[in-house]
Amino acid sequence: MIVLLALVLVFSFTVSSFANGGQEQGDKTEVVKFSTPVAPDHPNNVAALKFAEIVNAESGGRLKVEVFPANQLGNVKDVIELVMTGSVHMYMGGTSETSLFQPEFAVMDCPYLFRDYDHLMKAAESDVVQEISDKLEKNRGVKILTAQIYYGTRHLTTRDKAIYAPSDLEGMLVRAPDQPVYLEAVRAMGATPTPVAFSDLYMALKQGVVDGQENPIPTIYTYKYYEAQKYIMLTGHMRRVNVIGASSVWYNSLSEDLKKVVDKAIDEAVKLNNDLTIKQEADMLKDLKELGMEVIEPDVQAFFEAAKDVPAKFEKQWGKDTARRIAEIR
Repeated sequence: MIVLLALVLVFSFTVSSFANGGQEQGDKTEVVKFSTPVAPDHPNNVAALKFAEIVNAESGGRLKVEVFPANQLGNVKDVIELVMTGSVHMYMGGTSETSLFQPEFAVMDCPYLFRDYDHLMKAAESDVVQEISDKLEKNRGVKILTAQIYYGTRHLTTRDKAIYAPSDLEGMLVRAPDQPVYLEAVRAMGATPTPVAFSDLYMALKQGVVDGQENPIPTIYTYKYYEAQKYIMLTGHMRRVNVIGASSVWYNSLSEDLKKVVDKAIDEAVKLNNDLTIKQEADMLKDLKELGMEVIEPDVQAFFEAAKDVPAKFEKQWGKDTARRIAEIR
C-alpha cells in the first residue's frame, strides 16, 4: 500500500512538472550558440562578448551565451541555415550574406546610398529595414535583432597608381566580393571587378593578380594589405552594417523578462561596437600613413555620379522604391 501510494505521488509529480514546465526544466541553463565571422579581437566580436556577458549576468542563470568567432561554426551563409533549423541560436553577419535569404537586404550594400554615419544608423532602424526583416522572419524563421552593428566605411586601395577619378581606374583589376552589388559597384567606379576569396586576397595583392581592392580601414590595416598596396583612396563608397539575427522560434519562446535582457544586451553591444569601430577607423588611418601608405583625397562626387545608376539595376531584387525610400531618410 505504501509502495503504491509512493508510485501515485511520483506519477502525479511528474505529470504536474511537465504540465507546468517543471521546476528542474525551468531552472536549467540554456546554452545559446552565437556565431560571428570576425577575429576574436575585432570590434564586432568584442561586442558579441559584451552581449554574452550581460545576458549571462542578468538572466539569473537561465541563459548562457557562448560566442564562436572567426566562422568556427561555418561561414555566414551556412550559419544562417543552421539558425533556420535551430541548431545555432544567433549569428552576426553582413547584409550581403543575409540577402541570400531575403534579397532586399542587399540594398544596404548599395554604393553611395548613405550620406554619412547618422544616415546609415537611421536607415538601419527604419521602417524600410523593419519591413525587410519581417519578410525574413516570415519566410525563413530568422529574426533580426539589430541591423546597426557598424562594420566600417569601404575605401579603395591600389598597388602602384593613385586614383583621383573613375577614369583613372580604366583597365585596372580590382578585387570585389563575389556578390552582384559589389561587382556592379566596382564596375561603376571604372575598374574591372575581379572576384577573389577573402582568404586569398593578401596573396593575390602580393602577387599582382589584382591591382587593388576595397575594404574598411581596420580590415586594410589588420590584414596588412599595406604590404602590397601603396595608395589608399578615401572613396567612402560603401558604409556598411552587419546584422545580428536569431532563430525566431527560440527568441519568441523566451519569457518577457528574458527578452528584455536580450534586447538590453543588444543595445549595449551596438554602442560598444560602433564606438570601437569609429575610433579604429581614425587611429588606423594614421597608422597606415606611418606604415608608408599614401592617402589620396579623390573626387568623391565623380565616383558618386558614376555609381548613381546602380540601384536601378537591382530594382527587381530590391523592389522599385526601396533604395529611394532609404536615400530619403532624414
